[in-house]
Amino acid sequence: MCAAGIWAYTGGMNPKAFELLKHYIEFGDEDAENLRSLGEEARGLIPEVVEQFYGRILADAEAMQVFTGGEAQIARQRDVMRGWLEDVFCGEYGTEYVKKRTEIGHAHVRVGLPQHYMFTAMEIVWRVFFDRLAGDSTDANRNRQLSSLHGLLMLDLAIMLASYQESYTEQVRRRERSAVEEKLTRAEHLAEIGQLAASLAHEIKNPLAGISGAIQIIQDAMRDDDPHRPIISEVIGQIHRLDATVKDLLLYARPIPPQATSFPLANIAARVLSILREEPAMLRIRTEFDPGPVGATIHADEAQIEHLLMNLILNAAQASPAGGIVRTRVEVHDREWLRFVVEDHGVGMAPEVRDRAFEAFFTTKAKGTGLGLSICRKIVDAHNGTIWLDSERDRGTTVMVDLPRNKIKDDFE
Repeated sequence: MCAAGIWAYTGGMNPKAFELLKHYIEFGDEDAENLRSLGEEARGLIPEVVEQFYGRILADAEAMQVFTGGEAQIARQRDVMRGWLEDVFCGEYGTEYVKKRTEIGHAHVRVGLPQHYMFTAMEIVWRVFFDRLAGDSTDANRNRQLSSLHGLLMLDLAIMLASYQESYTEQVRRRERSAVEEKLTRAEHLAEIGQLAASLAHEIKNPLAGISGAIQIIQDAMRDDDPHRPIISEVIGQIHRLDATVKDLLLYARPIPPQATSFPLANIAARVLSILREEPAMLRIRTEFDPGPVGATIHADEAQIEHLLMNLILNAAQASPAGGIVRTRVEVHDREWLRFVVEDHGVGMAPEVRDRAFEAFFTTKAKGTGLGLSICRKIVDAHNGTIWLDSERDRGTTVMVDLPRNKIKDDFE
């Protein structure tokens, strides 16, 4: 009988698969009898096999890293290997044998032993047994015994590698489940924040309009040389900033379905560049614009596309150093798609920032809601388009928007 003990089956190679492998390599009852008869002589070699294997392990710095328990752990592992080799010659290779081999494989995964050491172990085991047992090459019975031993060692290797695969697959599943749960939790939080932001924006909007009107009346009543006039102008500027923030919050939380018309995309881009001309960030940089082919029209919501391009160009300008260049261009891919590209050579983004660039409320700016690129993506999604960016720290950012020329979503969510 094999070594005593109940081994819970925890995955890895299915016993039926093991039987199929035995069939493939023609390992049967005769091989089991060959190994049983070889066992008495072979068991005397087990201490030498264990010593040779652990001699290699102890000389390998990478392998030794898994033995965090020191000499006591190594001693336990020697006992495990001796027990494993005893079972090689037990003569019974069914379900219990597979379960025990599978558990050994899982133990190797738990301690972090790289799976290529399984190949090393099998080679050392085979080499010692073969060198000591081969003897006269004309001994047909001994050759059959050694052939059976080699076949079983390969089956053992297959079982343990299957347990590695099962363990690694489960690790991937756990990571994927964790990532999905994290995304769902984040989405729920963002939805709650979005609802709260929309409510606050709605409550702020009307009083803000009243304040703006009252301040404007006060400014209009002032003399041109009134010393308080600059202060009032600053107040009005800050009110406009608040108003823009409120509009962004409302646009993100309660998007308006696109009202599509046909227009040249290059015309909208040129108009946006003209509107932004006096913005402080734009005054610091130069712009280059390539309108692409004449008459390249798109069927889309003109106001939303204008908002999209304005956000992208202004972002590029704000990320650029003084004297930098922001390049924009319109490209025609085929009859179905137009591409708008905004390219800067500014500060760029680190990979962790780039990966979160389109998340709502995520921003690295001292001033900002973190909604600019999120709104851009919503607009692009509403038009059945795609938006992505390529960015590298200290080398700049390129944002590309692909828009279908004739199709937008029927429903805008």
